[in-house]
Amino acid sequence: MGASENSALFPIFVFTIMALPLVPYTLVNILSAFSKKATTIHCQSSVCSRSGKYRKSIFKRISNFSTCSNLTLVLLWIVMGVLIYYIKHTSHEVKVFEPFSILGLEPGATDSDIKKAYRRLSDTYTTSFMKEGF
Repeated sequence: MGASENSALFPIFVFTIMALPLVPYTLVNILSAFSKKATTIHCQSSVCSRSGKYRKSIFKRISNFSTCSNLTLVLLWIVMGVLIYYIKHTSHEVKVFEPFSILGLEPGATDSDIKKAYRRLSDTYTTSFMKEGF
């Protein structure tokens, strides 16, 4: 496997490793948020419903949402989105290794044809390297 294939697979590997714990943890948090019971008012009079004891201010609601755990989840999902974008825009189709086309032969060539084509190609490259001073 070439270096370009490894570098193309690494973001997919990171994405997979991040997704394995992140998706179930997110689902558990969402389900637990919906399963929490709201505080019920035992007194049904209008005095009780207007008292501050049972009403939550907007700041209290925001502080309940913006816990360290929830902010970390949001940040990790943003990183996952960036990884998806990166993988989508940088991945290219990997060409299949085709040794017959490199040697200039048709698939199913005999062993002697393969050896002749290999020697001819190696002589060509050896000669060109010697002329360049390698």
